[in-house]
Amino acid sequence: MIHDGRGETGEEQALREWFDQQALAAPDNLEAAARQIITLVTSLLTILLAVLAVAGDPLPAYFAYASVRWLGVAGVVLLLAALAAALVAVFPFRQTANSARPDEQRMAFGRLLSRKSAYLRVSAVSFFLGLLAFGAVVIIALLTV
Repeated sequence: MIHDGRGETGEEQALREWFDQQALAAPDNLEAAARQIITLVTSLLTILLAVLAVAGDPLPAYFAYASVRWLGVAGVVLLLAALAAALVAVFPFRQTANSARPDEQRMAFGRLLSRKSAYLRVSAVSFFLGLLAFGAVVIIALLTV
């Protein structure tokens, strides 16, 4: 190893410490985002169920369109998928690592981050697509009333 004799500057040390803090805070940030999606999805599904419960008989005319029904079904399925993925992201799966082996601890931490990140990504994409589907239903409903 060749060392040029120059020590780490204050700015370099601060940057390294900041990155270390970000890495350690990542699981908490990922879980907070997943919990936010859980809250949003459950709120949207509650509103949807409330709207359907108070819908008149007969149903509004826009429910006669197959596209509205299919977009509504797609929206519900996508929101449920977002909810399921977010729940997996916050579920506390057991991680094992030998406390005397920092390399094993680093690998376990990497697996933890990877799993949480992947499920949060699936949840966010499903949530976005579900919102698009419901947005399309609302737009169709507004244009046909």
